[in-house]
Amino acid sequence: MSRLQRVAVHAAVVADGSLLVRDGVLPWALLAHGETPAAALQRVLGPGARVGELLAVVDGRRAHEGLDLHTVHLVLAATAAGDLPGTRRVPVPTDWPLAADALVALDPAELVRLAPAADAGAPVVRQRLACYAVVVSGGSLLLTRLSALTPSPGRWTLPGGGVDHGEHPLTAVVREVHEETGMDVTVTGLAEIGAEHFTGRSPRGVLEDFHAVRILVTAEPVQVREPEVLDVGGSTDLARWVPLAEADGIGLVGVAQRGLNIALSSF
Repeated sequence: MSRLQRVAVHAAVVADGSLLVRDGVLPWALLAHGETPAAALQRVLGPGARVGELLAVVDGRRAHEGLDLHTVHLVLAATAAGDLPGTRRVPVPTDWPLAADALVALDPAELVRLAPAADAGAPVVRQRLACYAVVVSGGSLLLTRLSALTPSPGRWTLPGGGVDHGEHPLTAVVREVHEETGMDVTVTGLAEIGAEHFTGRSPRGVLEDFHAVRILVTAEPVQVREPEVLDVGGSTDLARWVPLAEADGIGLVGVAQRGLNIALSSF
């Protein structure tokens, strides 16, 4: 059975103690290839909508028409320019009312990610969901160095990585941090969601039309220790605690720069 992982984004529009819903659930959209979460929600809320912080992450898995579908649902705070057609206001519930996983229908456009490239020179379409941790202890940020197997060897990033099929993103980030640093961590909060779209070659040399969707969380170590790479021979060749005052000068990739900004504003 072919596997397909996708991302659905849901808008939590709260004003004056009430929540905007459509058919009893949060307005939502399936994240299209190359799209940012904000752009996806603006399709359903209107171009004037503003999208804010990440509020919740849940996931579901089901079989559908010969596919094993893993859908990760992201709830984001949002504002809309007035109420929208087909919506109403309800008291804010304890749990966010999300569309049932079975109602997040398969979009035929998603199937392109299961198909081989049209010709030998065309890029393979790939969407990758990943989760990274901002871990701070004693004024230092936990960072990992990218190995020669990656497109940016020698540069530094946050510990974390790809979400396996059927895996909850918060479970994935705890696993990845342990593999890359030897550290056991507890997730303490959701920080942000971002996306990047580009064409380039994977570590295996495959030309890809690549859509990176990245969740950032905050986490704390169960026990502070000297980092040690356990997954030897992978994308990480070194892990260390870097003082916050020095991190900006060691060569950070974009996601690590965002993590540093979160650390500086939060700790």
